[in-house]
Amino acid sequence: MTLAPTPDTAPDAALDAAAEIALLRRQLERERRARRTAEQVGERSTAQLYDAVQDLEQAQAQLREHLEDQTLINQLSRTLREDLDPQAIVRRAVSSIGAAVGADRCLVRAADGSGIGDVLEDWAGPLADPDDPAPVLPPMFLALCHASAERGESLVIDDVRDDPRIPPGDVDLVRSLVGADSYLGTPMWMGSHLVGWLVLKMTTGARPWTARQIAVVDGVADALGIALMQAEAHSRQSEAIERLELVNQAKGEFVATVSHELRTPLTSIKAYLELLADPTLGHLNEDQTHMLGVATRNTDRLYNLVQDLLALSRVDAGAAPAAAEPMDLVTVVDDVHRAMQPVASRRDVVLRAVCESPAAVVLGDAEQIERAVLNIVSNAVKFTPSGGAVTVTLDGHRSGVVLTVADTGHGIAEADLPHVFDRFYRGASASRLAIQGTGLGLAVVKNTVEQHHGTVTIDSTAGRGTTVTLSLPAAAVGVPVR
Repeated sequence: MTLAPTPDTAPDAALDAAAEIALLRRQLERERRARRTAEQVGERSTAQLYDAVQDLEQAQAQLREHLEDQTLINQLSRTLREDLDPQAIVRRAVSSIGAAVGADRCLVRAADGSGIGDVLEDWAGPLADPDDPAPVLPPMFLALCHASAERGESLVIDDVRDDPRIPPGDVDLVRSLVGADSYLGTPMWMGSHLVGWLVLKMTTGARPWTARQIAVVDGVADALGIALMQAEAHSRQSEAIERLELVNQAKGEFVATVSHELRTPLTSIKAYLELLADPTLGHLNEDQTHMLGVATRNTDRLYNLVQDLLALSRVDAGAAPAAAEPMDLVTVVDDVHRAMQPVASRRDVVLRAVCESPAAVVLGDAEQIERAVLNIVSNAVKFTPSGGAVTVTLDGHRSGVVLTVADTGHGIAEADLPHVFDRFYRGASASRLAIQGTGLGLAVVKNTVEQHHGTVTIDSTAGRGTTVTLSLPAAAVGVPVR
């Protein structure tokens, strides 16, 4: 049996159902609003993400273009630096940049004040107008160039016929004389000095110049200015070196001529001084003997200087030693010992010669070798104080001959050692002790020894003496000695 609702309970049930329906509707509306909000947020996020991706891709593209432009500029700059001839540099520049930018024509014009002057080099692409660039440009156009140079900017004209800077009445004149529908002119600088313009043209129709092309041309123009500056500096340096070489050659010829002319009268003077010292020609009193000795010593000094100058002149002229002849250095050492013994005795210096081999034969110019040995021994005697000793030792082997000159003199300062073979170099001790000399002796020794395929070394300690070692290759066994 089913019980029917009572009149009191029916309205309550209806109210509960209505309340539940209203609640469900509110929840559904909230969900709808939440979905709409989420969709809106999603759409905005997606749009923002899309914009960010677009910006990133654009930045990456710009970065790639910048890197490509910089790589191109660097390549062209290296190409320009491959030559030091200004004309070759300009020729490389116009051909390289013209092809790289895709212009119909590329040329370099010299600077005329702040404007444009003569064409230095011209490159034309396969489609370029065959007409040569006009030597004179319209004054109005030159004013534009002048203004661009003052601002340090390129003169960029995308279309000559539609550029507000060119009056309509001058368009045909500009197109005729400039020879371009589109024009890009970049000033070239060497430091703060305007030296020219790098010019690109389109002659087969107007075409706007992109920011990328302008940047590349600007970079190449800077590199071209630097390359021309380096080439000019190199040219000036080469000219200076050439002038110095000519001066040095003239000096060498002068020294050789004067030295040769001096040697003849000096030889005569020496001979007459020797005759005056001969007692068979008459007796000399003490004062006369002293004066004759002074004259003889100074004549010998001058004669030795002339001989040294002549020896170095031969080296500078590239003259090879005279025909090599076998000579025994034992004889050379004996001759030098006899020649220097009177000088050593006057200075109270013991001069000894020790030959440890019966013969020491070398091949060479006898006069030059003897001169080198004499210079070494003379230096040793001059720089050895009274009471000291100089020992000349000669040792011959199958492979070579070694001559050693050791003294107990003042020695050479460590700072002077690297320079002792330099021409006209005089160490601190020579100046301090007022020892006479020209600083040529050891230079002659070094050049002579090297010409004879030998070596010379110096070992010295200040205050403890000096040892000079001269080594020469030995002559073949059985070679007859002169």
